[in-house]
Amino acid sequence: MQSLQQLTLPVWPLEDNTILEQVSVTFQTFGLPLGTAPVILINHSLQGDSDCTYHWEGVMGKNKAIDLNEYTVICIDIPGNGVSETIKYDYIPRDQITARDVAVLFWLTLFELEVQEVFAIIGADLGGGIAWEMACLFPNKVLNIIPIAASPKTDQWLIKEPNAKNEYLKSIFYSIDISKNRGNILEVSQFIKSNIHVIYVKEGNVFNKAELRRYYTKLNQLKKSVKFYEIEQIEDNALLKEQIEQVEKIVDGILEKEFINNVA
Repeated sequence: MQSLQQLTLPVWPLEDNTILEQVSVTFQTFGLPLGTAPVILINHSLQGDSDCTYHWEGVMGKNKAIDLNEYTVICIDIPGNGVSETIKYDYIPRDQITARDVAVLFWLTLFELEVQEVFAIIGADLGGGIAWEMACLFPNKVLNIIPIAASPKTDQWLIKEPNAKNEYLKSIFYSIDISKNRGNILEVSQFIKSNIHVIYVKEGNVFNKAELRRYYTKLNQLKKSVKFYEIEQIEDNALLKEQIEQVEKIVDGILEKEFINNVA
């Protein structure tokens, strides 16, 4: 594991109007120093944490798809996910934390790090859903979102309960819903300014892929910057380890094109 870094947020406002104060947030950075390169945020999965070198090995590295010669990569821990043995999170009301709360916390952390815009947010399952929530919160601050085996509204398309590191992360996963208190999901989605690169799992059995495809097809009619990609069957959070070459090739194509069009 890289060196685990820590900062303290003065406040973390939750959806239910609870205000948490002096919240310790842990994170890791990879690649070029902050402030010198485009930022890619990797949101960790149901089984993961900020040590994204494990699940993303072969996709992230020097001269890999997420090229550490070109980007600054940040991965933030959901407080209480178990990565730190020294920080106590007894004050976190775990039964109240939602995916949108986590999205708020991630943005507050980025702002504390003086990151005002993000080149790409990438995440699998839980991380992909949080990417959707983050893009809705600040539609103009994310150029690309790349959700993998994820959904913008978990309960609408979920057909099988996934494996998770703990029940806390699973409850956050079940709360993913970008339409909550906002309106129709298609209407909400079309106001996201980010390019949306959706990576499907062929024959995946966690989400109803046919229904998701219908949703994305309708969204694509309203918003042209929606692209679809497909990888072979994976087993839950063996995700990137099992099909690393497929994921690396797809992500490389996405990032190379967007880097040339928007950064180079």
